[in-house]
Amino acid sequence: MNVKVTGRVVSMVGKPRVIVIGAGGFGKNHVRVLAELGSLGGVCDVDKERASAYGKLYNVPYYVNVSEIPENTYEGAVVSTPTSTHKEVAMQLALKNVKHLLIEKPFTPTVKDALELISFLKNRNVKIMVGFIERFNPAARMVKRYIEEGALGEVIMASATRVRRWPERIADSGVLLDTAIHDIDLMRYFFSEDPVKVYAKMGKSMHRVHEDYATIVLTFPSGGMAIIKANWLTPYKIRSIEVIGSEGVVEADLVTQQVTLSSKNDRITPFSEWSEPLRYELKHFIECIVNDVNPSPGEEDAVKALKIVEASLKSSVTGNSVDIGT
Repeated sequence: MNVKVTGRVVSMVGKPRVIVIGAGGFGKNHVRVLAELGSLGGVCDVDKERASAYGKLYNVPYYVNVSEIPENTYEGAVVSTPTSTHKEVAMQLALKNVKHLLIEKPFTPTVKDALELISFLKNRNVKIMVGFIERFNPAARMVKRYIEEGALGEVIMASATRVRRWPERIADSGVLLDTAIHDIDLMRYFFSEDPVKVYAKMGKSMHRVHEDYATIVLTFPSGGMAIIKANWLTPYKIRSIEVIGSEGVVEADLVTQQVTLSSKNDRITPFSEWSEPLRYELKHFIECIVNDVNPSPGEEDAVKALKIVEASLKSSVTGNSVDIGT
């Protein structure tokens, strides 16, 4: 594959070409890491100055609107625009014959939008990945490995805390969709089953438009339970996980990636070097493009997380626990 850029030819042999839609916010990290992996094929951003800067920096084509992207040019795309635009952007990319999409969490604002988008993409044979990046966090993967190896015995309960200070800003989602959804997905990942009931309380303290604090309690078919706490109020960052089993406890700091396993007779903290979860996520996405296989987490994970979000919102309004539909 060769891409002509301002009179130069950039060799892309053996690497799928991936375009990033939305290079502000977290999108700029997708641009950087894809470039490091040799698969950045283009950048699209409504801010022409930003798009131009990244295009020139990495010597790739840049666009201001998805409509400008030529058909049959990119094997994959990362959608990192505001959530409210994901559906429209993804559909436009499918019409450009992009066959592999990584759509940032929370995928779409609602379950209804998600199901409509998935139906549209599947009819065009597009393979879908959702950006639940914490599944690629080495600390989360170590927790999962301890669970699968039986180091904790029977998993009884888990908790997650994800807090930081976040100023009032123009945004299209609150702390639940923007933040807590990561831990909703992680709890499904750790328990290897879907919760059947949720009880949640949330509210607004410093933010006027969306909720800025939430506590969610999930109940699983096995009898296990999970508690998720998230807010945009705490003046420092915490992203932590604790899983308690009949034979042990594992604690993980998702920021430092330090994991500690405790049992009746021992407490160990294995050493591991910090590594960037996004790099693992994008490597997986690229490998799925090369092998033309479905990535994980995929569209089913996106829909199930959104169903839990919607049930949590309903629970907070009614003050009652809510059964989660399958």
